Amino acid sequence: MRPGAPILALNPGSSSLKAAVRTGDDPQPTASMLIERVGTEIDIATAVEQVADAVTQRGLDPEAVAHRVVHGGPHYFDPTVIGDGLLADLRAAVPLAPLHLPGALETIEHARRHWPDVPHVACFDTGFYRQLPEVSRRLPVARQLSELGIRRYGFHGLSVQSVLIARPDIGAAVIAHLGSGCSVTAVGADGLPRHNTMSFTPTAGMMSATRTGDLDPEVALYLIDEHGYTADRLRDLFNRDSGLAGVADGRRDIRDLESAADDHAALALDMFVQSAAMAIAACATTLDRWQTLVFTGGVGEHATSVRERICARLRCDGIEIAVVVADEERVMDRLTRSLVTSLGA
Repeated sequence: MRPGAPILALNPGSSSLKAAVRTGDDPQPTASMLIERVGTEIDIATAVEQVADAVTQRGLDPEAVAHRVVHGGPHYFDPTVIGDGLLADLRAAVPLAPLHLPGALETIEHARRHWPDVPHVACFDTGFYRQLPEVSRRLPVARQLSELGIRRYGFHGLSVQSVLIARPDIGAAVIAHLGSGCSVTAVGADGLPRHNTMSFTPTAGMMSATRTGDLDPEVALYLIDEHGYTADRLRDLFNRDSGLAGVADGRRDIRDLESAADDHAALALDMFVQSAAMAIAACATTLDRWQTLVFTGGVGEHATSVRERICARLRCDGIEIAVVVADEERVMDRLTRSLVTSLGA
């Protein structure tokens, strides 16, 4: 691959599609796009088509396409050229990330039709956490469950890597990715992960816009035994109808909650701030020394009052507080460029 060859990075979220084209390791992309309300006002096929049209209009011809994939299951961590075998394994892993993997798979399907003659590369959010220490990776379950691949995988790894690229000087840090999905990561001064609050799936950890975060497992068992809930119904309940949305009657946008004047919105915000502060404090205990607290993600970057409330609870004396814009597409470009070049494509 030529050093300045254009690479398209596609980053599907639960209701959006971000895209960026870079022609080298530049902090600023040559072109970038954000398509929102995917799944409600437009479908994924239309979103990919809009990206393709925009890329063509700019005279860009991608020589590779990078795809953000939230969960690679127990077998995939490193960037991987997408083929039929990988796609089959990702379909089997959908229950591990039900909000994101279906959209990612559909995005890949349509993108491969638009750009059939270039390599497509899966970049996994779980990849950064492959080097988690065993004390964080292992879950407190029987060994036979661990042998089934039940472990802490960790998520938002591409976001964390983008922070480390933008701020290589942060030392031992706690990085709070606060957006629609929320997680907190501890990173040592060596740049390696120590802990991530998400676990076997992105549902665990602190509360998010629509996800519960950590929840007593007996809640699920009670709903099954006493109220006839099925696994699919519970999965939807815990991933789509909980978190901020569950507490605030369906409202999940921090901006809407801050502008509201009712008790449910206020309680949702209070719970979110407490959940984030507790997650940050817990992650800090995995570091020998805590030097920096980084906020990233849409909420982390823009919701000043939420950041201030979290920091007030933590009493962050002597800790540098930084806000860093997440750029997952830049990390995807680097990973894909390196892989495709090494393969001689």
